[in-house]
Amino acid sequence: MAAHVVAEHVSKRFQLRRDRSDSVGHLLLQMLPRRSRPKPEPFWALQDVSFEIKQGRSLGIIGNNGSGKSTLLKLLTRTMQPTEGRIEMSGRMSALIELGAGFHPDFTGRENIVLNASILGIRRRDIERSMDEIIDFAEIRPFIDVPVKYYSSGMNARLGFSVAVHVQPQLLIVDEVLAVGDEAFQQKCMDRIFAMKRSGTSIILVSHDLGSIERLMDDGLWIDGGVVRGRGVPRDVVYSYRSFLGETTARDGAAPNAKETSQVSFAVDAVAIRGLNRHEQSIAPGDPASIHVRLTNATSQTVRGYVGISIRRPDGLEVAEISGLRDQQLVAMTPGTTHVEVLTSELRLASGQYEVDVTIFDDQGRRLANARSAGAFRVQGQERTSGVILVPHEWRRS
Repeated sequence: MAAHVVAEHVSKRFQLRRDRSDSVGHLLLQMLPRRSRPKPEPFWALQDVSFEIKQGRSLGIIGNNGSGKSTLLKLLTRTMQPTEGRIEMSGRMSALIELGAGFHPDFTGRENIVLNASILGIRRRDIERSMDEIIDFAEIRPFIDVPVKYYSSGMNARLGFSVAVHVQPQLLIVDEVLAVGDEAFQQKCMDRIFAMKRSGTSIILVSHDLGSIERLMDDGLWIDGGVVRGRGVPRDVVYSYRSFLGETTARDGAAPNAKETSQVSFAVDAVAIRGLNRHEQSIAPGDPASIHVRLTNATSQTVRGYVGISIRRPDGLEVAEISGLRDQQLVAMTPGTTHVEVLTSELRLASGQYEVDVTIFDDQGRRLANARSAGAFRVQGQERTSGVILVPHEWRRS
């Protein structure tokens, strides 16, 4: 059976009670007439969320903490039921939404592998056949016969993820629990998710790693305050989310009396990338190059700030960053137009198409403006190369 997920107008309401059941105050409240007790307050964790995931497609869900992402995943895994709307799912599902979820603390890691796989309907002989691969992927072989109650959070996450991806699911649901692992294991997990995606597994991924959402997912969903704020191409959804975060940071970081500063308006007007050895727009690998940025300050005051430049491939993979903030290169942005130029003696990029994003920060590091895909250029070499970065090297015979 192929994996297929449909969510239509899904909403989830909780009842918030202000009194604590373990307090003396609660005991006193129980002595009051029922009509005198505080009434629970309704809280909508999700409101009118709709989307569809077809076989082999992937959905990346983003949003701030407390936005409703985990509530949505619990509805998808049927841990909870929606208050309104409906969710229809087909196909074998494997989920990792909480550390140690489904693990019995007194069972060993090996016993929990068998238990979890059995719950998902995997036959015992198939479990045994995959046992070594699951253990090796989780990198916990010395502790596999130790009760999981002695595992660290990272070990729990590694084992849980390894089981989830090795039971051949048709739909994989993963929450941000991978954030507890080290960087190498996180990359290993993302590589595995990408391989499963290519093999036709449907994937729902909640992550704060926006770059991974852009690169790996077919569709994006941005939830804020339980409401869908963006849906569609991941690059566009992530851009909208980043813009929202920038506006919020600038607004929250403004001084109470900085009325004039809070109204400063900036824009990135144009970005040009040129090779310094040739007149064509195309640049050869290793050529010196310049990036020219034209900024506009639409106020009557000069503001000192920084310019950040990000170079990425069209698929969202960020390959280089030039940070005026890190280099401590303050720019005096006078009223009207300001020109900034960055020079590199060697643009060590392999042949291909690249895009440029530009961000403007004030002298406190707060984002003032962001321009996605503000410029584009092509690196064109005579020889076909793989990868992204050209590494200077020489061959020696020993």
